[in-house]
Amino acid sequence: MQVKLVPMHSQSLSFLNNSQMLLACSQLFRSIASTDQHADCKEDAAPVSADAQAYTSGSKQAPMPTYFIGSFGAGSKEAMLSLSTASSNIQYLGPSGLKTLQGLNVAFLDGIYNAAAYKQDAQDVGSAAGCRHYTQADVNRLKVQLKSASGDVDLLLTCEWPEDILLATPAGSLPEGINKTGSSAVAELAGLARPRYHFAGTKNIFYARPPYMNTDLGAGAHVTRFIGLASVGNMAKQKSLHALGLVPAASMEIATLQQKPEGTTPSPYEAAAQAKKKRPNEDADGAQDWRWQVNKRPKGASLGTPGVVKDDYKTVFVRNISFKASEAEITDFFTQAGTVEDVRRGTDDQGRPKGYCHVQFTIDSAVERACRLSGALLLDREVYIDSAANGSRPIAPEPGKPVEGCWFCLSNPSADTDLVVSIGEECYCAMDKGAINEGHVLLLPIEHYASSLACSANAWAEMQRYLSAFKACAASQSKEVIAFERHLSLVKKGGNHCHINVVSIPASAAPKAKQAFQQAAQAQGFAFTALSKAVGKASRSQLQEVVGDSEYFLAILPDGSRLVHPISREERHPLDFGRQVVAQLAGTPDRADWKTCQLEKPQEIARTEAFKAVFQPYDVVNS
Repeated sequence: MQVKLVPMHSQSLSFLNNSQMLLACSQLFRSIASTDQHADCKEDAAPVSADAQAYTSGSKQAPMPTYFIGSFGAGSKEAMLSLSTASSNIQYLGPSGLKTLQGLNVAFLDGIYNAAAYKQDAQDVGSAAGCRHYTQADVNRLKVQLKSASGDVDLLLTCEWPEDILLATPAGSLPEGINKTGSSAVAELAGLARPRYHFAGTKNIFYARPPYMNTDLGAGAHVTRFIGLASVGNMAKQKSLHALGLVPAASMEIATLQQKPEGTTPSPYEAAAQAKKKRPNEDADGAQDWRWQVNKRPKGASLGTPGVVKDDYKTVFVRNISFKASEAEITDFFTQAGTVEDVRRGTDDQGRPKGYCHVQFTIDSAVERACRLSGALLLDREVYIDSAANGSRPIAPEPGKPVEGCWFCLSNPSADTDLVVSIGEECYCAMDKGAINEGHVLLLPIEHYASSLACSANAWAEMQRYLSAFKACAASQSKEVIAFERHLSLVKKGGNHCHINVVSIPASAAPKAKQAFQQAAQAQGFAFTALSKAVGKASRSQLQEVVGDSEYFLAILPDGSRLVHPISREERHPLDFGRQVVAQLAGTPDRADWKTCQLEKPQEIARTEAFKAVFQPYDVVNS
């Protein structure tokens, strides 16, 4: 799933045409010069611009499905009224809520804080559409939905930045002159939602905070990435658009979801709580007692057993449970299906246990037996039981472990070691079996990792050293180097083993490389995101920001810059895309199909030895 997020005005819709979905997370309509962020809602009743009217009336469609918050600004009253009756692919998400958009769980809060407006009823403040201030009712509505949500939140969209988001960040990492104020209501919602990504606008500055680790509530923890976006067309030319290739959390492996990236910090909200020396039970309304205070939960409620990792393939979803049913009684009922490892059951607004829960077993096979109990009585009430996961568990390799039958795992007896050129501490390189030319090698981690992003930090660093060595070797022959990586999950095939194709090309072809990839992408119906030159951890962070958890195609150009395209699940990306482009650049278009380029074993060995001799002075193992 490729998603683009932007704090935007209607004028920006016309040039965003390469995503499956666009989300806008700040003021959609232009500001009125005479008002500030605390202006009354009536000041949004100015005439709507002709450009905005074209979209909100439905006479002009956005280039992709578009969902937004930020329903205020010049002409917003008229525009929102027009949009409510138009046939348009632009949709207002609403004042607050939690929705599923193309498989992603998206939480949102529209508007900015105003003390007077916050305490009023929504009808006293203004229309739910076209009002710049949220109310306490809007915030509470989202809290209720978050507490009852059965899955993880993929995205949180707010107009305001959360209070304390800049705490627990590395020294010297904050943009100069950044305003450190934020909304306490948004901070509370972010702590409650624990989203994978939180996007906000209104500060008119771009800031990507280092990921922070959420608290482990007993089912494992994952990180949140906060990103503040500047407005479109800002004078400082700060970044206002952020593209993501996201796999919904519900479709991810637990181990992948809970990976801890380099540079992860503690939660800023926990740091704020410690700084204020304020316990959760000192809150006047006790709003978060249900989440943190296990000893205060009502009878029958359960937050999950600490230390148990959530696993949907061992879990059933149970409905129509009696409020009187205790955790022990639920456990006793399900022991007839198998050993119960965990029971997770929240509470409603009155503090009563909810009428549904999740029951997790120690083994997958217990789920099928439990589902056969659907319709049986638990405390004189029929309960309805379904598997929490769709389909059977995919078989995926453990990261870093050899996979039987993998061509690229050196521990595999069938691995073609005659093609190996160099073996480092973390990586090795080998001649491609169907080489485009005599300077075509593969760069791979020794351990079985699915992509360069999944590799260890040491393996990533050694890959960069090898790429520099290949570049120096090619330069000695008056040539340049181009490289590409195509990351595929390939779960059913034992898992992809990361391999980067590195090919020498004529120096005269190097300036044409970027355009060649972009034109080939356009012909296939997609577009690349350009990454500037970066080294070390910065280069890895750049790539991670764009692709998230998705599959991707990455081109490393001769000048060190990169082009990347996140591959969505629905996309049919050509397997030979990289070879087709590079074969053209190398002046050997007839060698785009690797099957036609294979050699007999003696020829393969001779070619490998010849490259070894040329590469030996530059080999990283000799440096």
